[in-house]
Amino acid sequence: MSMPTETPPPAQKPMPVPRMIALGALGLGVVVLGAALVQRAIQPKAETAALPEGCNARAFAEIGGPFSLVNQDNVAVTEKTFLGKPALIYFGFTYCPDICPLSMQTMALALDEAKKVPGSKANDIQPLLISLDPERDSPAAMKAYIASAGFPANLQGLTGTVAQVQAAAKAYKVGYRKSIPEGGSAKDYLIDHTSIFYLINRQGKLATFFSADPDPKMMGQCIAALSKNGL
Repeated sequence: MSMPTETPPPAQKPMPVPRMIALGALGLGVVVLGAALVQRAIQPKAETAALPEGCNARAFAEIGGPFSLVNQDNVAVTEKTFLGKPALIYFGFTYCPDICPLSMQTMALALDEAKKVPGSKANDIQPLLISLDPERDSPAAMKAYIASAGFPANLQGLTGTVAQVQAAAKAYKVGYRKSIPEGGSAKDYLIDHTSIFYLINRQGKLATFFSADPDPKMMGQCIAALSKNGL
């Protein structure tokens, strides 16, 4: 599977951003790719209310969009399924040895932190894990995985055909590709992928994102502040 090569439209006044975010994975090691694809599509806008340090409210270019997948119960879903409530989206895969489970735990901690803030509407947020490995991540596999200890209690797992997953990843500027660990076989492949949390508002638009390995407390406080501002 080839790495997506699309380039987001240039901003009128581009901000300096990291060219790539890479995480050194534990154990087998998953290389995280493509965060710059998202960051290059950012334009600053005036914030409507004071936000915690490290929390950015920005205007984004075309990041996100239509998708057609199935959930862990093999029920067809699209982006319209989740309109009317905020969503927190992460792209990963169930065979991921470390980055994905750690990211799901971070998501859970951040949402718990957000719910503690007075006036927060974080309880409305729907966490979503979208698979980048449709060949192995069946609805049944997703259902078992999202029930893992430490993951968000109301997490939904979405998967689909190869073409459907490619379309969803392209919409969110997610780079990914198969990689075979040294000494491994073709069937034991991993997925190198962008590691980003996407916070989506009730209208289905990207409100902000959190790059790889965010501090759960900061992330939670940011989510809470944005939710109080009408996320």
